[in-house]
Amino acid sequence: MTDGDGVGQDGVEVESGDEGGPTADAPAGSRRVWWVWALLAVVVVLVGAYASTRSGLLDVDELMVHIDGDRLDPALVEAVSGVRSGSPMSSVSPEAVARRVAVLAWVADVEVERDWPGTVRVWIVEREAFVNAVDLDGHRGLLDRAGTVLEVPAFDSALPTVRVDSLGVPGTRMTDIDLLLAAAAAVTPDLGKWIVALVPTGSGVRVELVGGVDAELGLGDDFHDEFRSLATVLAWVELSCIVSIDVSLHANPVVLRDEYRCS
Repeated sequence: MTDGDGVGQDGVEVESGDEGGPTADAPAGSRRVWWVWALLAVVVVLVGAYASTRSGLLDVDELMVHIDGDRLDPALVEAVSGVRSGSPMSSVSPEAVARRVAVLAWVADVEVERDWPGTVRVWIVEREAFVNAVDLDGHRGLLDRAGTVLEVPAFDSALPTVRVDSLGVPGTRMTDIDLLLAAAAAVTPDLGKWIVALVPTGSGVRVELVGGVDAELGLGDDFHDEFRSLATVLAWVELSCIVSIDVSLHANPVVLRDEYRCS
């Protein structure tokens, strides 16, 4: 028998081992068995954790698409996202989904989030249509402020129109139209009703007005002064009597009249 925790019947001191593991004096075989069981326990936990992520409890149940804008079809976003109902949530890469959705021309910004246990959320900010574009073949489309082709064919009568050589495919950005875009940005609502299209020329930008009259804007910085000068001319003259207007020197506009038509 022992006396307390320390002394045996013959007066020999006996050490107690720590609970939950082998003592330092335990046989080597016992220690190996203990470590094998500990390792198996860790493996079971890891396998269980992995299996739980692949189980039906953590499958994709719903794809929620939130769009800031009204041009994109949520069904189209869902189709290109690559996210399928019933797929393991762990297999959904938010970065990969965002890259796939970003190829849509109307998408300006996109964020994707896994909302555990079974929802994938996609937030999209749309680009804004800025001008109509008409090419030499009569194809019509919408561009944003940076010149990105958003949709072909398409036309919005509330927007200014620019003439271009050729329209690219949606998602591409048109080059060499910065002056046209700058001029379009300066068009005011009262002038918009007079303007048919903005046209590039070797000397800048020309405005096609209703009735077949052309107005030369030249190479303006932001074209606000040129359009103010044009608005003043249109307020004081009969458009049907005019052949052309030159407001490239906005402080001194030049108006060419058709005396025959005005007689």
